[in-house]
Formats: sequence, C-alpha cells, structure tokens
Amino acid sequence: MSEQSSIGQDSWYSFPGAECDVVLSSRVRLSRNLADFVFPQFLKPEDAERVQSLVFDSFAHFENGEDFQSLRSANLDALGQKILSERGMFSYQMYALPWTGGVVRSDGRFTCSVNYIDHLRLASFVPGFGCKQAYNMVKQIDDQLQNKLQFAASAEFGYLCPHIADLGSGMKMSAVIHLPSLLMTRAGAKLLREIADMGYSFSAFLGTNASEIPCGSYYLVKNRNSFAGTEEEQIERFNSAILRLAEYERGATMTVAEANSTRVKDTIYRTVAILKYGRLISNREGIEIVSKIKWGLNLGLVTGVEHSELTALLYRIQNAHLTYVIRNGTFEFEYDITSEEGKIERLRALVLQEALSNVTLVL
Repeated sequence: MSEQSSIGQDSWYSFPGAECDVVLSSRVRLSRNLADFVFPQFLKPEDAERVQSLVFDSFAHFENGEDFQSLRSANLDALGQKILSERGMFSYQMYALPWTGGVVRSDGRFTCSVNYIDHLRLASFVPGFGCKQAYNMVKQIDDQLQNKLQFAASAEFGYLCPHIADLGSGMKMSAVIHLPSLLMTRAGAKLLREIADMGYSFSAFLGTNASEIPCGSYYLVKNRNSFAGTEEEQIERFNSAILRLAEYERGATMTVAEANSTRVKDTIYRTVAILKYGRLISNREGIEIVSKIKWGLNLGLVTGVEHSELTALLYRIQNAHLTYVIRNGTFEFEYDITSEEGKIERLRALVLQEALSNVTLVL
C-alpha cells in the first residue's frame, strides 16, 4: 500500500517522548501583538495586510529562513485547511476571517498564526511530556522576532493581548493526555475537579464536546491564564499537574486490571477483533480502536506496537488526511465502495490493519 510514503513518517508526533504511555504531546503558545497596530478584530484591510507582510518578511529574513513557509488563508483550498487543523497547527475558525494566515516550519514542530485573535500566535509542539523543551524552542523564535518587530507590552500588564487571560507572559501551555482507567474510577472525577481548581481547563481532544467523555478518553489540558508568575513558575506548576494526572492514571490502570479483569479483557479482545476484521471503520470508531489498543498496551494485554506509533495513527486516520491520500494515490476499492465517505472508511480500516498488523494479544 502506497499510503505510508505520503504521510510523512518523520512528523514530530511520530517520535517517542517522555511519559508517552499517558502524555501524547505538549504545546506551548505565545501570544504577541505589534505595538503600532490595533488588535486584529479592529484592523482595516490595508493594516491587516501590512501586519501579515511584516510577519512574513521577518521569518523570511531569519538565518534559516528557508525552513519557514508562509501561508495566506485565502490561498489554501478547503482540504489543505482541514489537514492543518487536524494536525493542530491552526484553528479551523481562522480561515473564515479575512487577512489571516500562518507560518509553518518544515519539521512541523513550530507554527505561527497571523491576524487570528492576536497579530501573532507562536506555537511549538513536542511529542510526549515536554513543555520546558517546547518553551525553549518557541522562545528562541520569539527572541529572533523581537529583533525585527516591536511587540506591544507594558511594565504593569506584560504583553498586551485582546484577551485578559493572555496578559502577562502571553503563554498558554497544553498537553494531550489519555485517561481511560482514571475515567472508570470514582476518584477520577474528583481528581479532575482538583486539577481544574488549580487553574487548568479540560476539553475533548477529539470527537465530542468538552462537557462529555472525550472520544477515546483523550483530554486536552491547558492553563487558563498566563499572568500568574514567571514563565518558569508557570511551566513548573503545569508540569506538576500533568505528572500528577499521569501517576494517577497508572495507579488506576493497576486497580482496574485487578478489579475488573474479565470486563477489561473483553473490551480489549473485542477491539482487536474489530481491528483485524473490520471492513469499514468510522472516524470515531478508529479513534476508539487506537485508544483501546493503547490502553491494552498499558494493561499488558497487547504487544507489538509502540506508543509513538499509536499517537501517529490518530493523525493518519483523520478524514482530511485520508481524503488527501485517496486523491493522490492509486487505490482500487471494492466495486460497491463508491461514495467518498465509504472510501475513507475503507482506507481507514486498511491503514489501521497495516499499522497494527503486529499487535498480539497476551492471553
């Protein structure tokens, strides 16, 4: 199957990271605004174009400027917009606004949105648990930009932003975490409330609303504001909260395995059966399969796959990515698979089966 050559096996999310049995990825975002312009929502068209040109030009004049690609939202087709959003690079809402755009580094580990809420939103991505590493990466680029652009800031409020929660350092941290065992225990809801009371928010990373159980038990955890202490203090507190969640998840996994052995095994065994023999797999079902295989790996019920491979699969089975692969590949589907949705679901099944072909149950 030619799909593998198209997906970029060297994407940042395909590499192993610290605490990756629970923490899939970490991101640090810095909000910045130019001193001589009003905030994006009040910009006149000519000023918005000027901001975009200044930002794009600054990146082009970096010493390694060839590593950065500038994108104007208006020049991206609908599929390209969806793919960038699926990979967490840009919010899909950004494309509906005029004069927005972005900058992407060639390795995908850094992005910068332009004229979306803030003039610049710099973001860096790291596999696994690594907010400190992500901060060092994005801060280095922030420092280079400050040699070329004047950002709006004050001694009293720090970096100035249209959202009060972004004042101060302008830094928002987030981590994608997998909590299937914790969600099964009574202590899970209590712990999530305690973490929320510390100033962090929880939302579904994939597939549903924040008020419901996330599809595949994947949560996005992030800090609510960026003005409580220095960057280093904020990172230390966030890291402590994420590590606490990871340790509780591991403890809950042991508890669940002992108390509900038959039920847990039934869930994992059924998942492997669907994986091996499913012909059409929906997006939600695909996410659940990856989640339960990851859970089975932590429970010691499956072998033959790495956590980093499972993280990469979450991106590879998304609708827009699979649509791109179909349009640019030479696939022969069964005679009765004619609709675009059917082809996507069929390819998703094939991708999962190929990627997880070495998965073996521990009976």
